[in-house]
Amino acid sequence: MKMFKTMKKLTLATTVSLIALSGAVGAKEMPLVSEIDVSASYDAAQDTNAQEMFPEITSDIALAIADLVPQSDDGADPIIRVDIRKVALNGDTVLPDSKEFNELEGVVSIETESGNGAQSFPVAIKAVAADGAVPPGYTAISPSLTDFYNAMVVAFAQNVAEEFADLNLVGVGSINR
Repeated sequence: MKMFKTMKKLTLATTVSLIALSGAVGAKEMPLVSEIDVSASYDAAQDTNAQEMFPEITSDIALAIADLVPQSDDGADPIIRVDIRKVALNGDTVLPDSKEFNELEGVVSIETESGNGAQSFPVAIKAVAADGAVPPGYTAISPSLTDFYNAMVVAFAQNVAEEFADLNLVGVGSINR
């Protein structure tokens, strides 16, 4: 619990950093996508209770990615498919009743109508506590569990958007327009 409280103190700074990074993603010429589909392949049979704890995580991640990646109605544009495979606290996939977690992992597949340019990559986000003192004159603010959850979701989406922006999708959908 102490580690989680320390991480929560740093979440506000992390969120500010992510907001700054989102500007960098927006500055890149990014291809349009026709669809963003996020699912979770974990379940109770895999010794995890993440589905019960966070039933909306897939839709929250899809919305966060949609905020960062331009979309179109053209079926020729690529599709981003995300499979969330792990939500854990220090490697343990059975989360405590407090809903604390610090690891979020998945695999992203970029699919195309033609099959050309299809690619995939893993995304793994881990929140870590930094040993930093609050500077004189500042007051430490501990984000809520909701703030921490949102920071993890946004960090995951940010990673997807950055990796997607860096892919070589020449000849696929909106790239040729």
